Amino acid sequence: MIKRRAMNGISQTFNISEKGLMLKEVFHKKPGKRQAFGYFPLIACLLIIISGCSTQYAYWNHPKTALTLPYASNFTASARHATFKISDDRGNQDVLVMLALSGGGSRAAYLAARVMTTLQHDPDLDILKEVDVISSVSGGSLAGAYYAVTEDPEFRIPVPRCKLNCEPFNGHEKIVCYKKGKKQEIVIGKLTAEEKAVAFKALRRAINGCSAKECAYIEKLFHLSQTKVSSNRIWISRQQWQERAEKGLFNLNLQFRRVHVEDLMSRNYLNRWFASWFWPGNIARYWFTAYDRTDIMAQTLEDNLFDTKNLGFPLKFGNLNPERPYLIINSTNGTECYTPLNKDPNEETQKMHFGSVFTFTDEDFTEYLNSDIYQFHVARGVMASAAFPAVFSYVTLRDFSDENDERYRHVFDGGNADNLGLRSLSRVLKENRGKYRHVIVILVDAFVEPTGKSSKNPEPRSTFSHYLDMNFMDSFNALLKSNRQIGISEFLKDNIDIQDKLTFWHITFDKVDENIIDITPLTYDDNPLQMKTLRQGLNRIETNLRISDEGKARIEEAVRIIFKNDAACLERIKKILLDKEPDAEPQIRVCQ
Repeated sequence: MIKRRAMNGISQTFNISEKGLMLKEVFHKKPGKRQAFGYFPLIACLLIIISGCSTQYAYWNHPKTALTLPYASNFTASARHATFKISDDRGNQDVLVMLALSGGGSRAAYLAARVMTTLQHDPDLDILKEVDVISSVSGGSLAGAYYAVTEDPEFRIPVPRCKLNCEPFNGHEKIVCYKKGKKQEIVIGKLTAEEKAVAFKALRRAINGCSAKECAYIEKLFHLSQTKVSSNRIWISRQQWQERAEKGLFNLNLQFRRVHVEDLMSRNYLNRWFASWFWPGNIARYWFTAYDRTDIMAQTLEDNLFDTKNLGFPLKFGNLNPERPYLIINSTNGTECYTPLNKDPNEETQKMHFGSVFTFTDEDFTEYLNSDIYQFHVARGVMASAAFPAVFSYVTLRDFSDENDERYRHVFDGGNADNLGLRSLSRVLKENRGKYRHVIVILVDAFVEPTGKSSKNPEPRSTFSHYLDMNFMDSFNALLKSNRQIGISEFLKDNIDIQDKLTFWHITFDKVDENIIDITPLTYDDNPLQMKTLRQGLNRIETNLRISDEGKARIEEAVRIIFKNDAACLERIKKILLDKEPDAEPQIRVCQ
């Protein structure tokens, strides 16, 4: 019998016998969020007991035979969207749209959110609704995973490639059909069984002039509009939030679901993480079990982004919204290369070497861990991708491949192996070769040019560096700089056989002209003879889990400039998605 305590206060016992593996779970309140100081006496009484249990909380994943948690049955069926094999296409069924979100702490999270909401509010087409796959790293995983677990405030069915007749919906109080500019959309509320049957017939009469694939997709969206999303969280941009507030459209139900995505991506998670250290339960677990700094930050992200509102159950990969894109979260393997004892040495298996990309997908969890990704917490997958060395510890995963050979896999920040998330997109293309007429890759790259130490300063140490020298940050930035262009070149080279189908859009701060004046005024310490530029301001945004108001404003201005400068590339992408023949110039296939 193997016993451990894990899963945010869920007591677990694994009984291994000839009959197989039985999972028992007893629920109680989440200690990271609703714990009261009244627990402290109990914790003090248990210190003697738990002091010898240093392996508790060492790992959080389940074996492949793990049972589904009871509370999940009240929500929609599990979405199998943590995989490289694409079966639920979104938007144009003949076009594969993939979004890569780079690492870079809150800078990357905020940039990803701004790009995604800008794509969403394009006047001609909701491009975010066309994205099939998100591959994210570190800070970019906050925005990517949050989109994957949320729903929109109102369920909208875009109809960009069909003729839409709104007359069949006349008289339906819970359905709004409208054409706004070039956009055609149907907004559907929750319907009774009788209302749903009537509305479905009206939908079939309203849609015409599109392919069978497109009609099937629209009908699928109609049925998905009536399912319940596990998270009870919404994806709403600042623009939408302000518009709804001005019109008085908010109700208590929406207010319970927190605020807009830009606010969530820019919260000071470092301060929230630090405050969580002082929960009595966290103090005891940190010093007397394997519960570490990474676990505390994972709990912090869970409380703010990746739990159910308002009950606080942790969201798992099985709770991904089935209407959303496939989600691939990337981390770096930090474990020695090994082969389980029960593996046939002659069997051809792909080995996971130190420094390789490890993904939180069904493929990697099955092949390397014999574990169930759909029972793993989303927040812990995101945290593994963002576990920056020296600040956070490894995320440990149990390898259940051989019960007689106990092994563990340790992973950390995905930026070390691939800070762009492009290697995983190459795997997606290999798994889905020949399925699509066009492939669109949008890379959101939050890289900033390392400034290095001042040539005027003889002492490069800061006050903090007297305790922990931060020169490792400079070495890490130098590594990212050298690997960045190599990663893009390798991706294009690996997929040269589909170059006639591929459109690659690289969204990067490098596209902001170096002569553009910074948006913030000069401060008292600035030299008035040296005008600050926007690029310099962007390069000063640090890589951590907090961001200043000035940093957010600079990123917003940068996104506006990039979308304006890359209008030709954006126009090409929209033409492809709208089934119009794009311009044939090969130079705009790769917009770098």
